[in-house]
Order: sequence, then C-alpha cells, then structure tokens
Amino acid sequence: MTDELCLHISVMDEKHDEFLELLRRIQSCPKEEFMPLFVQMIEHTKEHFAFEEEIMNANAFYAKQEHFDEHRSLLGEMEYFYEKAQKLPMFGKSYINDYALDKFKRHIINIDSQLAMFLKDKKIEL
Repeated sequence: MTDELCLHISVMDEKHDEFLELLRRIQSCPKEEFMPLFVQMIEHTKEHFAFEEEIMNANAFYAKQEHFDEHRSLLGEMEYFYEKAQKLPMFGKSYINDYALDKFKRHIINIDSQLAMFLKDKKIEL
C-alpha cells in the first residue's frame, strides 16, 4: 500500500491491503473468474465494514454515523454494479477498472483516516 493510504493501524492496513489485492486480481482475471471474484469482493467489503463498525461502536467513535452512511453507500453502489454486470459484464468491468480504486482511496483518506486518528489519540490498541 502507498504511504498516502497507510493509516499505521495494522489491522486496518491489513484489511485495506487485502482489498487492494482482490481488486488487482479482479482487474486482471480471465472473464470466467470476473463474476465470482466480484462476489468475493462484495463479501470482503461487508466483512471489512462490519469490522470497522464494531470498532467504532465499541469505542464510541464520534463520527460513526457518517462513517456508517459512507459504508452503506459504497456497498450499495458495489452491489448495484454487480447486479448490472450479471446482464452486461462490461458495466461491471467499467466499475472495477475505472471507479473502484478511486472510491477506495477517497474512503481511506477522507473517512478511515478520521477513525485512525481517533484510535491513536485515545491510545486504543486493536
């Protein structure tokens, strides 16, 4: 992961690295692997978001509703493109190749970084 995306919270950085690896795989996979990997990416994202939400709830994170809303929006969008890709695979490929990485980066920089700073300020070990 690039320095700009590293939050220096190891469990969060590990989840983000896993997502990036999955995204790299889906971007370069043979077409018969695309939809199964897309499902895997959605499932990974659900688990990732549930993990973060658990942390926020357990530690009374001040901006958790904004973060939860962002999660719901990103996951909803991902599921929308998956549904469209079932009929038009190129629609899904466009999302994966043109939007997913950018949205991932923005989420880390604008949203996850707030949680990371909160955890560091409160000296919360995960």
